[in-house]
Amino acid sequence: MLPRKTPEDGDIVVRRETRKGKTVFVLRTAPGPDQYVIDNRDECVAQAVTFAEIERVRAWVSGDRDRFILLNDCRTRRR
Repeated sequence: MLPRKTPEDGDIVVRRETRKGKTVFVLRTAPGPDQYVIDNRDECVAQAVTFAEIERVRAWVSGDRDRFILLNDCRTRRR
């Protein structure tokens, strides 16, 4: 079976967008609403991976045209 290439419910997703003319990075738990808006990409990715480790889910970055890039899969890691 091929690995899933899109977030499942509970996975953490980072996406880039422009708000008020400024690029920001938005962090959310799929499929929910935006939860955090962070100005720095590296900080947002680090937060996503940290949350994924705590919740034992996957962390993703959304790309162009609804494509997703897997950052980290924390589903099977032990605490």
